[in-house]
Amino acid sequence: MSLPSPAPRPLFSDLLPAEFKGNLSFLLARTRQDLAEEMDAVFAEEGLGIRHYAILSLLFRKGGLRQTDIAAVMSLDRTTTMKVVDELESRGLLQRSRHSEDRRANAIDLTDAGRAWRERYMARVLEQEQRFLSSLSPGERTLLQELLLKLVAGVHQRRNPDEDMNTHEG
Repeated sequence: MSLPSPAPRPLFSDLLPAEFKGNLSFLLARTRQDLAEEMDAVFAEEGLGIRHYAILSLLFRKGGLRQTDIAAVMSLDRTTTMKVVDELESRGLLQRSRHSEDRRANAIDLTDAGRAWRERYMARVLEQEQRFLSSLSPGERTLLQELLLKLVAGVHQRRNPDEDMNTHEG
């Protein structure tokens, strides 16, 4: 006697309630989670994740940052930032030294090993990002990035109303 075949799984779009399809919070949270999982898979063999790569990339472009600066850019709490920085330092990918302008803080910089590690993964990260965005046209990708940057900058401005965003180097 054979068992009946399982019922076909419903389409993802059929599982979503209509109000979720228009809910920006849900859509952004789901997109962020999906992207983070796919990006973390790139680094799984190393036991690291996209946060590690992002911090190394930030330091590649702007070395000598304080941990609090990294936390602000990455939108991470101080404890998480310290944990990720400690993990990278223990692997020899970054180093701390006394900050030149703030004696209470450390400046964090890439090591040569950190530069090499970032370089080794850069093509894989870009490839994964292209795969993730493959359902969008090139114009839609550009528009999405522009709109997300505008939202992030707007939130930053609301949270820091006294800061003139036009006075900082880009």
